[in-house]
Amino acid sequence: MPRRRDPVPRAHSAVHWLAGLLALGLLGGGVVAAAVLLWENLDIRQLAPELNTVSSALPTPEAPLQAGHEAGPYKAAILRSSRNAAFFPDTAYYPRSLQRWRSLIEATGGTVRDVSSLDDLAGVGNDEVLVIPDAPCLSNAELRSVRGHVAHGGGVVSNWAVGARDEKCSWRGWRTVADLTGALDVRELAVRKALYLTVPDGTPLSPGLDPGMRVELIPEPSLALTLQGARVYWSDWALNPAPDESGGGADVAALAYRAPSGARGAWFGFRLTQSATPVDSARVARLVGNGLRWAAGLASASVTAWPDGRQAALVVAQNVEAEDQNAAATAELLRTRDVKGSFYAVGQLVVGDKDLAPKLTAAGEVSCQTSDHQPVAGLSFDDQAVRLRRSWAEIRGWTGVAPAGLRPPEETFDDSTLGAWSDAGGSYILAVNQSRSGSPEVYDIGGRTMVLLPRLIKDDYNVVVQEGKTRSASLAAAYLEGMDKIHAMGGLAVVASHTQIMGVNDRLNALGVVLDTARAQKDWWIATGEDVAAWWRARFGVRLTVQESSVRDEGSDSSTQSAKETEEGPEPGAATSLEVVVEAPGSQSVSGLWVDIVLPEDPEGLAPLVDGQSVAYLGTPFGIRVPVGDLEAGARRTISLIPAG
Repeated sequence: MPRRRDPVPRAHSAVHWLAGLLALGLLGGGVVAAAVLLWENLDIRQLAPELNTVSSALPTPEAPLQAGHEAGPYKAAILRSSRNAAFFPDTAYYPRSLQRWRSLIEATGGTVRDVSSLDDLAGVGNDEVLVIPDAPCLSNAELRSVRGHVAHGGGVVSNWAVGARDEKCSWRGWRTVADLTGALDVRELAVRKALYLTVPDGTPLSPGLDPGMRVELIPEPSLALTLQGARVYWSDWALNPAPDESGGGADVAALAYRAPSGARGAWFGFRLTQSATPVDSARVARLVGNGLRWAAGLASASVTAWPDGRQAALVVAQNVEAEDQNAAATAELLRTRDVKGSFYAVGQLVVGDKDLAPKLTAAGEVSCQTSDHQPVAGLSFDDQAVRLRRSWAEIRGWTGVAPAGLRPPEETFDDSTLGAWSDAGGSYILAVNQSRSGSPEVYDIGGRTMVLLPRLIKDDYNVVVQEGKTRSASLAAAYLEGMDKIHAMGGLAVVASHTQIMGVNDRLNALGVVLDTARAQKDWWIATGEDVAAWWRARFGVRLTVQESSVRDEGSDSSTQSAKETEEGPEPGAATSLEVVVEAPGSQSVSGLWVDIVLPEDPEGLAPLVDGQSVAYLGTPFGIRVPVGDLEAGARRTISLIPAG
């Protein structure tokens, strides 16, 4: 019997996600007990060792791709209140918190002044962002000033239990939070053993944070909202929504919003001091910084997570181990669906099968699962280098094609694995990443980049062997539930299987259901692991610059000119516009590039041009998505958003 392993953390039901599961068709088949018995009687230690939870000492990836931001400047007024200072038992807490907020404002291009009286608050201009940090105690008069500021179009950034108490710090309720954010419900999260939030793609708070990035906070009292639509949400360790325990369903941890008056605002259900680690603190700074820019009316731009503006990516991955001939059936299934997959072969088990190699290379890529399927993580660099060079050479000799990917045994890896696989000639690793991100991660290996593709959803081992659900329909449902979760956050779904389990039996139908569902949704990018890694590497190197520009009256395509490039500034009467300069990395071309632009104002009436040419673009809830196309290494293109007509 195989030793017990922890499964990939569960995915919650579809009601927690933005899109429901498509109904499964009736799948043939029944209980295939013989296949399970065969699996259980294999030498698991040699062919499929347990997938233990990865050691907590995972290598640290590079910071996510920086977004481009309009530089500003903008003006901010920060509420400083002796009443709120007295609310906190630690007298040093409040001034320290306000200094953190001040530093974030300045880091995002803002000039900041304090407001500490009712007259000061009433005098905050509509062109200023009103920042109200850690302010549970607000008087009725102060609340009227805040509401007046919003009613006149002024931006507001607040956090936590803003206005939940009155001028005497007596309990008032959550109405202020609900009024500012438009929340249907407000709940206080019970203190948890661990507190996480997850940032999906596609919100004004997302630029500069990879889709599905998890942030850990110190488990102190925090607030959650009930709202519809994409938002930063409270999650568990595995990126599943974790709403308040009282049953209200509130899971919103942070959001950017537009008030009915047109005013922009951002709210965060936690305090800045709650970041669990320096890495989490940096991620919180990006999150809050994006909220400040949004409220200030500054545009942001980021490269879409996937080529051609697709919502999510899908890799069909199969471990080619015992019964390696079964991989041919998977290859044929991929051929009938006209998509490519990735096969990770145990070298010693496949090199003698000369007929299988061309079938797999025709169906996608063939990469490594080491030569003998023994774990390498924890061994010395020299030992790993010898083993991984051998594995790389075996697969190249077997297929005639140099392998790019490594799926290490037990899905474990360390710094030496990254370096040794890079030295061997590989470019990516597919493994679990402790669910710390729903999308790939990039590592710098002595000036070279290594990409990690994380597996975040259950595979056939989890479902068939661990859970005992042997029917094809059960496996398909597990795959689709995990994909639904990944699709909602805009990340990468690795649908993984093993030749011992996913043979020529009816479980193969589950992969057919997965591919048919993804193709029907139309916004999945179905690709090989090698293609995903290459895209993510190129995307990581793209640089964006957002700047204000002016458009001369002649109206020709060449009349767009950056106001920053002339000493005179914009010509008198010139229309104000926006430019996003997109630059490909110097060493790599990029194909299918799209750019998401967060526009605090309604984009209606703006016409996007790319290098002066009109393009077909997409509107988003918070801006516009523009195709840039293919860029050669080091090439630049300019997106100009000019007034239509």
